[in-house]
Parts: sequence; C-alpha cells; structure tokens
Amino acid sequence: MSIFSIGGDILKNDIKRQLIKIARYYYDDGLTQEEIAKRMSLSRQKIGRLIQKLIPEGIVKISIDDSLDTYLDIEQALEKKYNLKEVVVVSTQESNQLTLDSIGRAGAQYLDRVLKPNNTIGIAWGRTLTYVSQHIVKERTNLNVSIVQLAGGVFPYGHFFNGELSRQSGEITRDISLKLGAKPYLMNNPLIVDNAESKKILLQESSVSNILKKAGSCDLAMVSIASLGKSVSPFIEGALGEEELKYLIDRKAVGNFLFHYFDIEGNIIDAPFYERLICPDIEVLKKIPMKVCISGTREKISAIYGGINGGFVDVLITDSGTATALLQK
Repeated sequence: MSIFSIGGDILKNDIKRQLIKIARYYYDDGLTQEEIAKRMSLSRQKIGRLIQKLIPEGIVKISIDDSLDTYLDIEQALEKKYNLKEVVVVSTQESNQLTLDSIGRAGAQYLDRVLKPNNTIGIAWGRTLTYVSQHIVKERTNLNVSIVQLAGGVFPYGHFFNGELSRQSGEITRDISLKLGAKPYLMNNPLIVDNAESKKILLQESSVSNILKKAGSCDLAMVSIASLGKSVSPFIEGALGEEELKYLIDRKAVGNFLFHYFDIEGNIIDAPFYERLICPDIEVLKKIPMKVCISGTREKISAIYGGINGGFVDVLITDSGTATALLQK
C-alpha cells in the first residue's frame, strides 16, 4: 500500500502535488534543498526525505541515454564472459596504426579517470603505450603519483615498424611522468643482457634492484600484451633472435606479458632466456591489483585471449573487431 493512501484520496493527492512541486524545483530549476526548504517553509531535512521519495513514488523516472555508446553491450558481455573488472571498446579503424591510436587515446582517458593521490603506476612497453603517452593531456601535478618502468629497454638506436619509430620503455615512462607531474622510476639498463652473470651483477646495483622492488608496490600496471613474431618487441629490437623465436613457437607460445611468454591457455612457458631478462618476476606482476591491458588488432586476438586465461588482465581496453573475436572464443 502506498504511504499516501493513509487519510484518503484528498491527502494523497495533496502530498503528491507537493512532491511534484519539489521535483520541479529540484530538477527543472536546479534549486538546492536549502532553497526549496525556504520557499516551501519546510525544514531542509524534510525536503531531503521527500526528494528521496521522488523516484520510488514514480514522480521522477530515470532513463539512461545510451545512444552514443555503441559498444556497451559487448563491453558488458566480455566483462561477464571473462570475469573482468572493466572493458572499454573503441571502433576498429581502417588501419592498425589508426586503431592503436584510438585504443591509446582510450587508455589515456581511462588513466585520467582512475588516477588517485599517491598512486604508483607501472608502465610496460609497446607501440600502444606510446600512443597512450601522446594522448595524456590533463596535467595532474597535485596527486603525488609515482610512475615505475617495468622493464629494462636501452638500445643503441631506434627501430622503425611500418613507418613508426619504436620507442623505448624508458622514454614512454618519462613522457607519462612529465605530463602527470609524477616522480619517474627509470631502469637505465637493457631488457635482456648477454648472460646470467651479467644479470646477477646488475641486480646488485641499487638503481636497478630498487626499481624492481618498487614494481611490487604498484597499484596499477598499464601493459600492452604482445603477440609472437619477428615484427614485435623484443625481436624487432634485436633483444631476442631466431633461436629464441623457434623455441617459443615450438612450445606454442601466443604472446607475452612483460616478456614472459605464455600459451593459449595462459600457461607461462619456461624459457632459458628468462635468466637474462631484467624485469620483475611474473608472480610479482600478477599480484599488482589492477592490470590494465591496452591492446588490440587482429594479430593480437590469441595473445589477449591467452593473457586473460593466465590472469594477466583485470581491465581490457581494445577495439571492436578484437572484442567481437574474443566473445566468439
């Protein structure tokens, strides 16, 4: 029974008229609760209680205009299918370069939305993250944020990939830090060294070991899961060669998460070159509370699928073509 039925129809209609008047003042005229209370000679607490009844009593009806969100259904379907915290989907463009640019823009917007004071953000490597750094436009200099480079990456010269300069991980980390007014933690060392002994020596350097420890305190990591092949890092950079590529192909690797390679089921492949890899341990990376995968295009569908299966993805930012393919897996 409605609370307005007590006392008969006259009382019911009078109170309902009062609610309608409050609704118009509040929603149409934009008056505050205090202003409405003064106008109607009621207490502010009374107005607050009546405003809370506007929706349950049907005076105010809420509708969500999702006409501009083309991909809402597919985002929610992916979140449910793969138990992801959030999925953001952008349109697939006519070229991979334009698609990655759109994904990078969405990644920058996501970071701006979730960034909180005193956050520690880990930054990986990849062309998509380069686009993320380019699209960060809102300075957040008052948040006391730290940006941690999650993988070494010092090479003697840049490499071009389909007309694009492949940027090193330190450059990406530095760019994002400068734009956010954040404190950068940079790894000024190679991603992969010549032998295990060289790695052991480098890990004794505080400038390296302290940053690897810092990675364990990251609140969020932004990564771009990569596929497998000569045209992707670290093969394009020359850090790994034909022998390592064959080794990974023979073991059915589909992609990597911070240069730890996995198969389609997300199982990490035990590769000999890990003993030369200067990067946080995979278990440290997996424990980062929010792992944001910013990746897309047809070539990376299997890699992203394997990464999700391996528990390396909490939030996925991708394009519509990749999203549709993942739903069909």
